[in-house]
Amino acid sequence: MGVAAPPPQGRGMIDHPTPDVFPASKIGGAGLSDKQARGPGFLTASRGVRRRAESIGDRAVDIDAAVLGCVDDAVVTDLAAARLWGLPLPSGAEIPGADVSVAVRPGRARPKRRGVRGRRLLLPAFHVMDFNGVAVTTPVRTWLDCAELMSFADLVAMGDAILHRGLGHEGEFQHLLQWGYRRRGMAKVRKAVPILDGRAESPGESWARVLLLRGGCPPPRCNVDIYADDMWLARVDMVWPDKRVIVEYDGRVHLEERQRRRDAERLNALQSAGWRVIVLTADDLRRPDQTVRLVQAALSRTR
Repeated sequence: MGVAAPPPQGRGMIDHPTPDVFPASKIGGAGLSDKQARGPGFLTASRGVRRRAESIGDRAVDIDAAVLGCVDDAVVTDLAAARLWGLPLPSGAEIPGADVSVAVRPGRARPKRRGVRGRRLLLPAFHVMDFNGVAVTTPVRTWLDCAELMSFADLVAMGDAILHRGLGHEGEFQHLLQWGYRRRGMAKVRKAVPILDGRAESPGESWARVLLLRGGCPPPRCNVDIYADDMWLARVDMVWPDKRVIVEYDGRVHLEERQRRRDAERLNALQSAGWRVIVLTADDLRRPDQTVRLVQAALSRTR
């Protein structure tokens, strides 16, 4: 990728844009003298690769630097690929012993560079795409490779996001069930695929749905518009229409008073129309048994 960035201000080092990362062998092509490239504004990313010092912590530049130092057919995979695609990841998700995962096909030498987790993977051509000049696994293949590194709920949240954003379709997930049947994490994948729902609009909604489904609740409909007397009342996260039960997930911590009033008015309108509304928060997800009992009690009521 090597996105061009403006030169550092006040250093008097360069007079035109220089990439954030570049091969040490092509310093002149980056618009720098050898002295400038070895100055305090640039660091050695790994053997033969230089990067701007101010780019440290930039995930995209980390990936650029890793790929630039590897063989031409190296492919960015698992958590690193998920970050490129902007898929939801659990807080603190880390690649074991590295910053970036890079894979080559079987028979090639596994990449060995600073900050890189080098792997050999079977990568059919249709599992790889170009992302701004970098070879990266497709979103659905990325999801499969992340299965062994994530919890079940986080895996479902990522799969929901892929479907919701149109980065993959149900047929691709079904294909993986057959193609990857012996891979690590497949037991988790086989349980996740049937409950993926592209109508979910946030990881929190996905986490709540997983908790309820695993607790024995029937599958809800996700993100449905509710009407009363032909008047729109609200769009709700999960609903069981035949039971007149709605579950909302609220992951917001700090709300303005105006938003609190709007939420209260919305809740009152739904309840007045005969809906039972349960609002779940992150704290409720940490009390799964209690939360499941609450929802099951609402669903078991005869209306």
